[in-house]
Amino acid sequence: MEVSTVKSIPSAVLLLFAATVSAEEWSVSSPDGRISITLARQADGRLSWRAARAKAAVVEDSPLGIRRADQSFTTGLALLRASESTPIDERYETPHGKRRLHHVRANERTVSLSNAAGARLDVVLRAHDDGVALRYRFPETDAAPRTVVEELTSFHMPGGTTAWLLPHHMPSRYKPAYEDLFQEVAVGAAAPEPAGWSFPGLFKTPAGSWLLVTEAALDESYCGARFAAEAPGGVYRVRFPDPGEGRGVGEVNPTSTLPWTMPWRVVVIGDAAARIAESDLVNDLSPPSRIKDTSWIKPGRASWSWWSESDSPKHAEALNRFVDLAADMGWEYSLVDANWNLMETGKIEDVVAHAREKGVGLLFWYNSGGPHNDVAEAPRDRMHVGDVRRAEFAKLRDWGVRGVKVDFWHSDKQDRIRQYRDVLRDAADFHLLVNFHGCTLPRGWSREFPNLIGMEAVSGAEQYKFNEAYPGRAAWHNTVLPFTRNVPGPMDYTPVTFTDHKYPHRTTNAHELALSVVFETAVQHFADSVQAYRTLPDAPRTFLRKVPAAWDETRVLSGEPGRSVAVARRAGRVWYVGGLNGQESAQTTRVKLSFLDDPGPWWVTTIRDGATGREFDSSTRKATSRDEIEIAMGARGGFVLRITPD
Repeated sequence: MEVSTVKSIPSAVLLLFAATVSAEEWSVSSPDGRISITLARQADGRLSWRAARAKAAVVEDSPLGIRRADQSFTTGLALLRASESTPIDERYETPHGKRRLHHVRANERTVSLSNAAGARLDVVLRAHDDGVALRYRFPETDAAPRTVVEELTSFHMPGGTTAWLLPHHMPSRYKPAYEDLFQEVAVGAAAPEPAGWSFPGLFKTPAGSWLLVTEAALDESYCGARFAAEAPGGVYRVRFPDPGEGRGVGEVNPTSTLPWTMPWRVVVIGDAAARIAESDLVNDLSPPSRIKDTSWIKPGRASWSWWSESDSPKHAEALNRFVDLAADMGWEYSLVDANWNLMETGKIEDVVAHAREKGVGLLFWYNSGGPHNDVAEAPRDRMHVGDVRRAEFAKLRDWGVRGVKVDFWHSDKQDRIRQYRDVLRDAADFHLLVNFHGCTLPRGWSREFPNLIGMEAVSGAEQYKFNEAYPGRAAWHNTVLPFTRNVPGPMDYTPVTFTDHKYPHRTTNAHELALSVVFETAVQHFADSVQAYRTLPDAPRTFLRKVPAAWDETRVLSGEPGRSVAVARRAGRVWYVGGLNGQESAQTTRVKLSFLDDPGPWWVTTIRDGATGREFDSSTRKATSRDEIEIAMGARGGFVLRITPD
C-alpha cells in the first residue's frame, strides 16, 4: 500500500515535500484571519503554494511556475524582494448580479523573483474572507512580443476529497461549449476526454471545507484555461486550449508585450456549499467597469420563441406573438433568434415597429463566425471584423434594438478571448446589451463590461430538444449549478419550461418555476410557448410577472450539490425564495425567515408542488422573521416564496 501511494503522487509534488524544510515562505491572511495563502521557494528555486482555512490545509503544497518561449521561470528562481501585506478596501456597485452593492476587503502581497538570466517574475497573492487568488506578472517593459508556452500552476487537493467537475469536450462542430453535465467523482479521477475538466471545479474536503477553483480578470492578452485530464495524487494542473478549437484558427499559446499580467487563479473557500454559491470573488478580483454611465443597462425578463417554435424567427407574425406575450407579462424584452434575416413571411422591420409600439425591447441573434466556426445559422460574418461589427451595431441602434445574442464560439484561444471583449467594447459604444451562447465561462467580464447580461456555458433547457438522457438528470443537475457554474457569473439557462418537448420533463412544474429565482442572470429568458405561460394558474402566472432579474441581496439558505438548494434574493423590500429538490424521492424543507431585515409581519405567498407534478398548490399567510415555514417537495420538485412587507 505504501509503494502504491507514493507512485500515485506526481514527482513535482514529491520534490516539494523533500524541499519543504529548506523553503522560504511568504504568507498573507484574509482580513478576518481565517483564510491564508502561502508561497514557498524551495532550495532549488522552484515555487509552490498552499492555502488554509482555520489553519487546516485546503489546498496542499502545489507546483507553480511559468515558461515563456524565451525564458523559463520554473526553477532556479531567486528572491529580489517581498512586499509587506497591503490591505485592500474598495466598494463598487453593479446594475445586476447577486447583489447591487459590493464591499471588497482583502490583503495582498507581491513576491518579486528573477531567474538565472536575470529576467523578472512577480507572483501576486491575495487573501479575501471568501477565498484566495494568485497571479503571475512580468514587470519588465519591452515592446517585443513574448509567448507563454506552459503553466505549471496546480491545485493539490487533500486525499479523500469529493469533486464536482464538468467534462471538457474535444473540438467538434459545436464544441467545446461548456454544455455537459457535472460529474460527482473522487478527487484525482481522470476526465472522460483528453480535453480535461472545465472550470469551475467544486471540491469538498474530508474536513468539511468547500472550494471552487476558477479564474478571473482574463483579458485579451491571454487564453482561457482549464484543468488537465489527469490529476495524479489529486494534483489538478492548469492547461491551455486544444489546437483544434475554433476549427484550428488561432494560436494555442498566448502572446503579449511586456509588462504582462496574467489572469487570477482563484479558489473560493467556505465552510458550507452555501458560502461558495454566495461568493462574488470572481467579480471582486476583476477590473472595475469601463462603462461610466450604466443608466441604459436595464436587467429584465425576456420571451423567447425558438425553444417552442424553432422556425419562428423567419415569421414576423410568430415573433410578434412573443412580443405580445412579453408586453402582457410585463417583461422587458423579447429575443429574436437565428435566421431572422431570412424572413419567409413578413418583414423584420414590422417586428421592430410592433415591439416599439408595445414598449418591448428586442434582442437580436448573431453568429460569432468568422472562420472559427462553420455553422450556417445567420446572420453570420458580421461579428468577427471590427468595422463590419460596428456598422451592424450602428444599424441596430438606429432600429431601437436593445441588445445582441452572439453564438457559436467554440474556442478559448487568445484570439477568441479578444473577440469576446471587442464585441463587449463595441456594443457598449452603441448602448447594446450582450448575451453570449455556445461560449466560454464567465471570468469577471460582467463587472468590467456590465452590458454583458448573460452567458450560456451550461447544459440548459434546450437539451429537452436534443438530449434523451437529460430529463432523467435535470433535477440533480439543477441543484449542482448554483454551487458551480452560476458562481463565477451570469448563467443563461433559458429556464421555466412547463411544456414537454421532444424529451419530456421529469422535474415538476414547481421545480421549473423555482429556476426563475435559483438561477441568476441579468436578462432571464423564459423559453416556453405563449400558450404555456398564458394558461398558467393565476398564482404562478402572477409570480412570473413580478419576479425580477436583478437583485439587491442574495442569501443561500441551505443545500448541497445534487441534493437540494434554497436561495433567497431581495429586490427592494420584497424577498423571493426558490427551492429545488434534486432527488428521486420527496423531501421536506424548513425555511427559517430569520434572513428578513425586519421582524414584520410579512405576507408570504407560497407556491409548491400540487397533487401531481404538473399541478401547483399555492397559499398566502402572515409571518414574522421568527417563523419557520415547512414545505413538502415532491420527487424532483420545488417551491417559491414571495415575501412582502405588511
